[in-house]
Amino acid sequence: MYNVSKMKSKLADAVTVVESDIRAQFAVAFKSLYRDGVVPDGFPNLSPPIDQVHLTSPEDLKRVYSGQGFYVILSDRPVDGNRCQLNHGTLRAIYRGECRTVRKRIQSHLFNAQYNANYEERSFRYVADQKKTRSSFYEPHWPHCLKLDLDGPSGVDIDQAPHSDYKWFVLVHRMKDSSQRVRQLAELAFDDVFGHPAGSRDT
Repeated sequence: MYNVSKMKSKLADAVTVVESDIRAQFAVAFKSLYRDGVVPDGFPNLSPPIDQVHLTSPEDLKRVYSGQGFYVILSDRPVDGNRCQLNHGTLRAIYRGECRTVRKRIQSHLFNAQYNANYEERSFRYVADQKKTRSSFYEPHWPHCLKLDLDGPSGVDIDQAPHSDYKWFVLVHRMKDSSQRVRQLAELAFDDVFGHPAGSRDT
């Protein structure tokens, strides 16, 4: 009648082929956007947009896209073992990631103390609401963030010394209506083209 095992295998093979194609499309786009591994000063009239934001204080987060996207953190802060070749002047890519709420994720990386405090406050308010006492706080917490040193903390506070002595810059590829898997393929394609940033300690 039918062989579900073969069906399952055929479906898995099809997914592999499609994912490989998507990854290759991202790689071609990255090579075109960042020729010779250099981030240009801007991307006029590009759709979907790619944002460029210099960050020094939590106030700057207001300029970071809040929705779904793929992002890259660049800095002139040295990171041991960083072989990523994407640069913007004296800044080099030290982390790349994806999220459905990019602004909060960037906050978790670069203003980690504020992120944790805000998360605890939101969680407390949610639980304290008598109408929701039987449900857990719905928002995920990200304990694993940018790690500059192998044995160092996860997440930094760039508005405080010694990190405030360096420059911090974020690229955000807006990816409205994307899925997490599509954004993860963008991450892999980025590594294929420029090398894995050392601060993205997920491999």
